[in-house]
Amino acid sequence: MFKRKIYNKMLEWKRDSDGRTALLIEGARRIGKSTVVEEFAKNEYESYILIDFAKASKEVKSLFEDKGF
Repeated sequence: MFKRKIYNKMLEWKRDSDGRTALLIEGARRIGKSTVVEEFAKNEYESYILIDFAKASKEVKSLFEDKGF
């Protein structure tokens, strides 16, 4: 994986937020957002959960309804 500028910004977010805030990654389709986020999770956390809403079941999606997303 190429080292991306966003990775360093994500490291800053992790350090500064101390787990108190969420991180939203936005951008055009097919530019590597999911790839860099998954790589970040693998490298920077002991464990992580990946939810692909394009493939998630209705039951999983329903957990996020009415949450303002």
